[in-house]
Amino acid sequence: MNLENRSPQFALELKEISKVYPGPPVVQALSDVSMSVTHGELLGIIGSSGSGKTTLLHIMGTLSIPSSGSMFIDGRNVVGMSDKQLSGVRSQQIGFVFQEFFLLPGFSALENVANGLLYSGIPSDERMERAFEMLGRVGLGHRGNHLPNELSGGEQQRVAVARALVHNPSFVLADEPTGNLDSENTASLMELFSTLNEEGTTVILITHDLEVAKSAQRKITLRDGRVDSDLSR
Repeated sequence: MNLENRSPQFALELKEISKVYPGPPVVQALSDVSMSVTHGELLGIIGSSGSGKTTLLHIMGTLSIPSSGSMFIDGRNVVGMSDKQLSGVRSQQIGFVFQEFFLLPGFSALENVANGLLYSGIPSDERMERAFEMLGRVGLGHRGNHLPNELSGGEQQRVAVARALVHNPSFVLADEPTGNLDSENTASLMELFSTLNEEGTTVILITHDLEVAKSAQRKITLRDGRVDSDLSR
């Protein structure tokens, strides 16, 4: 059951979130995790395998339901919402960027970005216009007509970032976004995230790469399903 909503001071706020998988064996993946993400923040969440960061990612993205606790997106408690309501939250308020690019192979870069608005009710012409504008923001305005297989890995990930941003979400949730990139493209992508953040985009970066996490203004380290440290630059 939803608790009373809160003031939208934060893009995302977690209060004593726990996640238990019943098993057997029973697995306590997260234990009383609390954190808040301010609008305009660039946050890195780091942790080794088994730390709970993947479970936390799924909960922050409303892809999984916590066993207990509450979570607020722009001040609205999403715990207890129906699947349909959560689907609406994901499509309107969260932008996803994954290690795999998940671009549709038979569609151009422009069409892939426009697909991020497919269920928004926005007319087709406006979807394409907004997609072109967003491709320009990530430095690919000249590559809009190219298919994914005609783009480098770094360019494909930039298209994925543009798709995540095209609906102007409350925050972007980036899961190991540099995992399939070489060092040069990794540096380029992190520079892009920093630029987008300076322009006002809230970014939550999930990574095991300490070098990538250095780009974040603030780093939260998970260990054994708990917040081990929370440090700001």
